[in-house]
Amino acid sequence: MGKLGGKILGCRELVVLHDADGHPLLATTHRGDQHLTMGLPQMLHCFEQAIGQVAVLRVVVDREGIAAEFLAQLHQEGRQVVTLLRADQYQAEESFAQVGDWKPWRYNRSGQVISEVAAARFALKRLDDADPAVEVEVALIRDWRKLQPVEEADERDWQADLPEHQRSFWADRWQAMPALPVHVTPKLLPVITTGHGMEAEELAQTYFRRWSCQENALRDWLIPLHLDTNHGYAKEQVVNSELVKRQFMAQGRQQRLQRLAQTCRARLTDLGEQDQELQEQVHAYEQRWSELSLQLMLFEATGQTEEREYFPLKARQAATEWEVRQRKARLEKHAVQSLRILNKCEGYCRELRQVLRRQEDLETQAREMYELDHSKDQIMTLLKVGLANLGMWVRDEYFGESYQHCGWYRLLPFFKLGGWITATTKEVQLEVCAFNNRALVRDLEVVCRRVNASGASLPDGRRLVVTVGERLRTQALNAPLALTG
Repeated sequence: MGKLGGKILGCRELVVLHDADGHPLLATTHRGDQHLTMGLPQMLHCFEQAIGQVAVLRVVVDREGIAAEFLAQLHQEGRQVVTLLRADQYQAEESFAQVGDWKPWRYNRSGQVISEVAAARFALKRLDDADPAVEVEVALIRDWRKLQPVEEADERDWQADLPEHQRSFWADRWQAMPALPVHVTPKLLPVITTGHGMEAEELAQTYFRRWSCQENALRDWLIPLHLDTNHGYAKEQVVNSELVKRQFMAQGRQQRLQRLAQTCRARLTDLGEQDQELQEQVHAYEQRWSELSLQLMLFEATGQTEEREYFPLKARQAATEWEVRQRKARLEKHAVQSLRILNKCEGYCRELRQVLRRQEDLETQAREMYELDHSKDQIMTLLKVGLANLGMWVRDEYFGESYQHCGWYRLLPFFKLGGWITATTKEVQLEVCAFNNRALVRDLEVVCRRVNASGASLPDGRRLVVTVGERLRTQALNAPLALTG
């Protein structure tokens, strides 16, 4: 489900399984938020159940399928997975182990090497540290067409290349000079496989061949057959997963802010109790200091400052004064801490009110969510995949060399041709109307010769004979096939 302009739009996700040549074998329909690591295993089991045998031993999938648990699961099922590492899973060439020699892999039109490949190994960590890592073989590709800057280990001395007399950047007459060129390195593209024994060149070619096969099949066959069109609109109400996710995040934030604010309040209460105790101690010490001062004044008034009892009193007065200063210093420190904690508590409370407001807004803006029924779409998807395979098979079997890589739109004029059918007990003769274009007529004659030479027969056993009839006229554009016999 998606939201656009105040409307809730139905979105579906198609997972398509292709063979090595790009022919679509199966397509399944899912909700738009389903991940490929969840949909692919179900599709493989569904396809193998339909054909009654374990046929998919090698799976080539894009980098959405790079998950250690997903790879480990398919590897345990006896399947070999070929995919691409994500950029956040490695840093540089040093991230890989047992890197072999670099070999030229692709050249440009001038004969220059634009990419190199080397064999390597890599270990994908599992979610549980107790589980062994997934060891994979890597075809490490170095693309010289895409250069990336290298991060310097130490960039603190930005004036290292300047002469001594040009380093006084604080001077009025100092002029900036261009910095040294940044060191660049070719981009790395690591293609991995859970299998063993594949050469690096073969592994790289296996993965990147998927693009031309799969993307061309989607563009030239499945999209022209309207694979991306929704047919079913039956729906049932479901939980608004996006709203639940946002509410869960807001609730977690609310609980955390409440906990932080309560911690601040507890700390303020503790500091207040400590300040009250310190105030009582200061009052007691000040009272003690006053008593000692009165006793000392009696000695000083009578000039008995050299008496033996005078000096212990003077020392106790100094110690009492020191205790007062220490406790007042702690009170001042507590005042600074209390102000800082109070400001934090205020910030937490202010943000807590915003979070509560956000929760109420989410409740107000909540919309009923419905999940579309995929049954009709799944049936139509299978029919379209079957039609695409039929068109590809007819192209590969009966059309000439110039049509071997064409798509649906180029073959559509041949499929829309009218004609006449003559049926007998042994054969069915199909006379199709000729094109007005001579080149197309020659191609149509080649198709007819190949069909007749192949000995194609109908399900009832009768032989199919195809011939080219008269040219297509305006009256015959929409004329149905005439049946005689």
